[in-house]
Amino acid sequence: MKESTLNKGWLSLGAIGFFFLGKIKWLLALLKVAKVGSLLSIFVSLGAYALVYGWKFAAALVYLIYIHEMGHLLAAKRKGIKTSSAIFIPFVGALIALKEEPKNANQEAYLAFGGPLLGTVAFLPAIPLFLVTENPFWLLVITLGAMINLFNLMPVHPLDGGRIVGVISAKLWVVGIIGMVVYMFFRPNPLLILFLILGISKWWNEFRSEITINQRDSVIESNQFGIEQLEEFAAATEEEKIRLFNIWNMELSRLHGKLNKMKSWHIPLFDDDKLKEKQRTEVKLTIYRSLLDAANSNEYQYGPTDFENIGTYERIAATFFKDVQEQTEIRDKEKSYYSSSLKTKVIWFSLYLGLAIFLMLTSLYAGDLMEQYKTSLP
Repeated sequence: MKESTLNKGWLSLGAIGFFFLGKIKWLLALLKVAKVGSLLSIFVSLGAYALVYGWKFAAALVYLIYIHEMGHLLAAKRKGIKTSSAIFIPFVGALIALKEEPKNANQEAYLAFGGPLLGTVAFLPAIPLFLVTENPFWLLVITLGAMINLFNLMPVHPLDGGRIVGVISAKLWVVGIIGMVVYMFFRPNPLLILFLILGISKWWNEFRSEITINQRDSVIESNQFGIEQLEEFAAATEEEKIRLFNIWNMELSRLHGKLNKMKSWHIPLFDDDKLKEKQRTEVKLTIYRSLLDAANSNEYQYGPTDFENIGTYERIAATFFKDVQEQTEIRDKEKSYYSSSLKTKVIWFSLYLGLAIFLMLTSLYAGDLMEQYKTSLP
């Protein structure tokens, strides 16, 4: 009996050795991506987890989180998107910051899917190792790996699942929010509350995107109007300039009076039309103030070029042009960001559902086995 136990022990040690030897090239390649600050945060997290749960649990957890985050980094690298290194936060997890925004929801889903995908690959070798050695450590790796990546697939922004299902339909965020509320009812957790708040905020912003787009439309139209007025002013005679100046001044006074009569607050959904009108009025006020400033400058050479070496009149004209261009680009991106073809939606739905089902089944199976081995777990 002792000999059998000893043989199993050596077999387990050998398996651990072969496992890490087989992965060492992969890990070294991934370490090249990491920076000193990231490595330091890894060791801090490792120490913190080890103090509470023991070094074996800590090593498994940090390894799984690290590979998960490397999945995001490698996906971003493939898409040419610059990121920060992964920073580990003890008892929270890890995060990376994008230095530039994804172009669309399809690209965002690609970056998000890289984490759970590589995170799943990270614990797959532990399955045959457990079957061969029956060492509970490998069962722990399987269970943790399945649970970490399954949790991240919850369809709540900013979790990976929320970013993935966004390309399918932003309405799925509601399903995720409801699911998280139900889960929190049975297992309250401050971190879940934070994710829930962020998820609701993201869903609300998308749900209310019409208001944002309407405001951008107002800015674009008003600035285009400003450009037309300046062009007319530049070509006008002195008498016509005085007439335009008086018209702008009267319109400014009228808009001031109109704005003063409007409510300072609005109830979402019920007062949307009033809110839109207030936004349009505020934008127009800004334009007319700028027009009057330009007229008062007595600089009528139209043709904005160098922003640093032009007068007030030309600077205002340049600002109008710049705002039209910037707001048009932002508006067009916001309108099309979550648009995708049926084929794209089907592909992402299949990938998301397939990985989620695999992780769920693995988690349930490993959870049952954990009950049998709980007395010998590290």
